[in-house]
Amino acid sequence: MRGIDILIQVEDKNNPGTFVTVAGQRNATFSEEAETIDVTHKLSPGGYQENDYGLGSWEISCDGVYILGNEHFKALRDAQRNKELVKCRWVEVGSNEVEEGFAVITSREIEGPYDDTATYSLTLTGTGKPEVVTTP
Repeated sequence: MRGIDILIQVEDKNNPGTFVTVAGQRNATFSEEAETIDVTHKLSPGGYQENDYGLGSWEISCDGVYILGNEHFKALRDAQRNKELVKCRWVEVGSNEVEEGFAVITSREIEGPYDDTATYSLTLTGTGKPEVVTTP
């Protein structure tokens, strides 16, 4: 699969149920982790530590070219400043399944170098379990 076929989308606050691709996107990362719970005891086999699943977490991050005046990027700024959850998706073009969930915008950076294109980076930290959703 080509990386260009992976998109990060967020729900349009003014049009619930409609998802828009984060403007100017270049790179994208989906991370999912699980904490471990130590269940080791004196009779653990072979003297090795034993673990079980603890709490899980997930995060979507992306970066791209900053597009001046983009309404959806402004909406992400406003959601972060107003402490609102956003519904986001990890989309693999050509697949009818997407990863979807609510997230907190934990990082939003805009970089304006004097000799290059203005860029942004965005981190969406999931709240609750992400779901696999089938799309038409």
